[in-house]
Amino acid sequence: MTGNTDSIGESDFLAAAARGDADVVRGGLDGGVAADTADTYGNTALMMACARGQREVCRVLLDAGANPEHRNRYGFGPRQWAEWASDGTAIRALLD
Repeated sequence: MTGNTDSIGESDFLAAAARGDADVVRGGLDGGVAADTADTYGNTALMMACARGQREVCRVLLDAGANPEHRNRYGFGPRQWAEWASDGTAIRALLD
């Protein structure tokens, strides 16, 4: 699905954020997918991008209004998810 931004669904949007596909994320946002779209556990695209160190996607989502303070149903937010990234310090700096 890389590069295809036509009719992106929420699950594809979340997956694109996790794999770092900024073009698909931008296309989803342009197509009306909310920046804070979340899965059934409350995990947002921003959280998924943070966990995998996807800095460009994090910037795209934050510029689109994604909430860096959002918490999932377990109380974890993007900053906690960034701890799993190899460059978590850089990711957390984007959130401040």
